[in-house]
Amino acid sequence: MMLRQHPLPRLGQTLSPVLTHARDAIVNVRFRDSGLLALILVLVMLIAPTPAGAHVNVDVGDGQYVVELGFRDEPAYLGLPNALFLKVGEYGSGGTTPVEDLAGTLTAEVTKDGQTKQLPLVPMGAGVYEGVLVPTAVGDYTFHITGTIGDATVDESVTSGPTTFNSVEPLSAIEFPFSQPDAGQLAAAGADAQAAAATARTLGMVGVAAGILGLIMAVVALTRAGRTPVKAEPPSTPASGKLIR
Repeated sequence: MMLRQHPLPRLGQTLSPVLTHARDAIVNVRFRDSGLLALILVLVMLIAPTPAGAHVNVDVGDGQYVVELGFRDEPAYLGLPNALFLKVGEYGSGGTTPVEDLAGTLTAEVTKDGQTKQLPLVPMGAGVYEGVLVPTAVGDYTFHITGTIGDATVDESVTSGPTTFNSVEPLSAIEFPFSQPDAGQLAAAGADAQAAAATARTLGMVGVAAGILGLIMAVVALTRAGRTPVKAEPPSTPASGKLIR
């Protein structure tokens, strides 16, 4: 499998030679102020075009065909309808020619976190096919294409990433204003709070009852202890009236 980067926009192709020449000229000139040189180099780097994540091209059939893969809508966001984008072209002397009628000979699958789903391909014209899906998790996805294109056998898997196509990003990256909980969520939260309060009240009442019961038992015990009869002292022996010498 041979991966090829998606071509840069024409604006980037036009500016790249100019920016390269500017950088070379800046480097060749001797600046007395090194701080000014550093500032200019930073500015040049900031305005230089950088390749954006897009689709990836894969050569198949011993280089006879090229398959372009990626998400239909990129960047891809969590929970938004999207699709596998598949474009097939046949190399020729004048460039590439779109290859049609492949919906019945190619099979597409998407894999994420160990789960795999087949995506029926829908022809969109000009060699483009789409397989609809709604991403329900952020991160990298793998597209697997199998089948045949003419006499060529196809069995290619490509995973999203910095050098292929965009991964799925959280919807919060583009949400505005910040989402608020709906009425159902608020009602559920209120019900949970009421249940928690009822449980706390029940536990509190049980604790109070236990305390009162303990106090009653203590009073009863003290009352019983106060009613215990006191044993009488034995009477002293009266004097006999005899003088003992």
